[in-house]
Amino acid sequence: MDFDKLYSSGLHCPEPADVTDVAKQLAVIIPENLTLLLDGFMGAGKTFFASALAHALGVKGQVTSPTYDIVNVYTSPRRNLVHVDAYRLESSKDAENLGIEELLISPWILLVEWPQKAPELVFGETWRLIIETPSRGGRSLRLAKPLGV
Repeated sequence: MDFDKLYSSGLHCPEPADVTDVAKQLAVIIPENLTLLLDGFMGAGKTFFASALAHALGVKGQVTSPTYDIVNVYTSPRRNLVHVDAYRLESSKDAENLGIEELLISPWILLVEWPQKAPELVFGETWRLIIETPSRGGRSLRLAKPLGV
């Protein structure tokens, strides 16, 4: 995997297995206590990527979208993972009322889908993964790190 390309212009992932491979390789290099903002349109694959990353970090069982629950928490031998879907949040107060800081038990990773809806949900070092659906099919993944958010 060419991570320099992932950081700059992005990687094309023609198949879901390619996205899973990226998640596996990122799981090895992602630092502890990191917020990973997952950007992409509806159906781009944010939750798919979150699930792949969770399993790469050692989470057992099904990883589901927190669309209605807003927050799902998973534990693994390597990391505590807090997965937020901010799509349904309507105000900064809604984001603050989630009590995310209390869920961030070190070592942790916070995944935030729809981060533009909840800019308050940024803790620790922050990276952004942009997931796009190019016209040629598959997915395009581009990573920006670290962000000065």
